[in-house]
Amino acid sequence: MTDSRFERCILLIKQGGRNGLREIYDEYMEFIYSVMLSVVKNSHDAEDLTSDFFLKLWNRLADTYEGGRGHKRWLAAAARNMAVDLLRKSGREQLTIDDEDDDNVRCEPADSCDTENTVIGSMTVKAALEMLGDGEREIVNLKLFGDMTFKDIALTLGKPRGTVAWKYQSAMNKLRKYAKEVRN
Repeated sequence: MTDSRFERCILLIKQGGRNGLREIYDEYMEFIYSVMLSVVKNSHDAEDLTSDFFLKLWNRLADTYEGGRGHKRWLAAAARNMAVDLLRKSGREQLTIDDEDDDNVRCEPADSCDTENTVIGSMTVKAALEMLGDGEREIVNLKLFGDMTFKDIALTLGKPRGTVAWKYQSAMNKLRKYAKEVRN
């Protein structure tokens, strides 16, 4: 969905049009669920949060959207914030905050989409994500399934872009190694 189409859907929501919400739901339900799951690590909570997210979008969240900043990043940040709020309220917050500034970390250039698809395609998504650490899982989720850039992921997560790229490369290396072992 383009930014302009997303903005039209938000306008429909603000005017009480359910079709705007339906379009956004159809396009981003799986993405929102994956963001929620990467934070709460519990499918039941992620499902509940995903439902709550779209109710909140209908009731009041649409009013906070300011166009021109990239709607996927906005959706990911809003979803992540809801998931973190749940963890805080339930006393289960186990998030790690990366205080190191890894902007100077250099990583290999990102591999082609073919390599990523080969790695992910050779295993189930669930098995792949379970292999990764929490930070890696969230970044891979946003990059591959949310189709976000490293810059957008860094802004969403509040981490340096170098850290995001490094963690992504590290995660992809783990997945490549696992896929190679599975094939042999």
